[in-house]
Amino acid sequence: MPPVPSDRSPAARSARPDERVLAGRYRLVERIDEGGAGEVWRAQDERLGREVAVKIIGQTADDAFRERFADEARRAASVVHPNVVTVFDEGRDGTDTFMVMEYVKGKTLRDIVAQRGPLPPHEAGRLVAQIAAALDAAHQAGVIHCDVKPANVIVDALGTAKLADFGIARAARGAREHELIGTARYIAPERIEGTPPSERSDVYSLGLVAYELLAGRPAYAEMETEELLRHRLEDSPPSLRSARMGVSAELDTVVTRALARDPRERYASAGQFASDFRAAVERGEATGVIENIPRRLARSAPRWRVDSTVALLVIILILVGTLALYASFPRGATPAPSATPSAGASVATATAPNVVGRSLADATSALIAAGFGRVAWDVDSSLRGPGCSVGRQQPAAGTTFRRGDPAMLWYVAGKDCTKRD
Repeated sequence: MPPVPSDRSPAARSARPDERVLAGRYRLVERIDEGGAGEVWRAQDERLGREVAVKIIGQTADDAFRERFADEARRAASVVHPNVVTVFDEGRDGTDTFMVMEYVKGKTLRDIVAQRGPLPPHEAGRLVAQIAAALDAAHQAGVIHCDVKPANVIVDALGTAKLADFGIARAARGAREHELIGTARYIAPERIEGTPPSERSDVYSLGLVAYELLAGRPAYAEMETEELLRHRLEDSPPSLRSARMGVSAELDTVVTRALARDPRERYASAGQFASDFRAAVERGEATGVIENIPRRLARSAPRWRVDSTVALLVIILILVGTLALYASFPRGATPAPSATPSAGASVATATAPNVVGRSLADATSALIAAGFGRVAWDVDSSLRGPGCSVGRQQPAAGTTFRRGDPAMLWYVAGKDCTKRD
């Protein structure tokens, strides 16, 4: 939340928060966040019997700020989208101004990156696409978020990303414009210079979020605020390839465009950026392929060229010999099973091992050793289990396959799953 002058609100000062009921309806249960703009509480809507989140602006905020806060709350409530934390209500209770929102159980992207480090590119692409969809819906409703950052994105247990805190930063415009620098790490250059925020300002912030998801840390994490702001105004955008090995030049170019200093050089919409981002991910290193080395060597070895006429004659002679052998048996006798080659004897087959539950690296090695020609893999966000463990395989365990056939694995997202020794 952007820093504005705040004091401990009456709700926060209450010795027993469960006794505090805002507007005679929202019973405060537990404080879940605190920042410069106030506090966020988990509360119970006693009228509708549901859990909600309540953001409270303290008593020291001036009337102009309170009015802008309420106005932005009403505009944010007009944004109805699956990837947006819905705003239900706003109002005042004594000296407190509050906003009532959907309560989402999950983790913020800030916490996820802190726990897991760099995310797999496909997973980052899906998250960026969801945040972009939320921003496009808001922009169409005339709402600029102004504070897109990992801490304002909540990911629930199903992997759905929801963007929160719409309009809070914008509500702090006016005489307190300089106070927006509370989240300087994600603010676009033009906003530092005092230019009003636009859709492309949100695109810049989303570009920094995408960078952080892939790099596992914020851009220029080592810089202090003053140095960071100066660098943002004077120097080139950060290079993603310098922060994470294996990133394609195309993906780096997409992120760099989103982080252009001049808003006119950025993507016009969050959706355009997300579309190019996911396309670059899919053409990059998200899905790996390991070739069967013996098979590759066999392909490179010299082969004898056989004239097609000679080959046809050889086949005819084999058939004639087989018929002659069969005719030599007494009437009613059956040749031994070994005397007649099976229909599939010319094709080497094997049975697929069960690799579900094993790590991606172990599962890949096991399939290659079993005779598969190559193994591809991808993240499946619907799977549950230890990070990097395989949740599905194709062909399934026990299935007969021809040696050299390809195989596919789907695994649970984790840190450095595709890294090999």
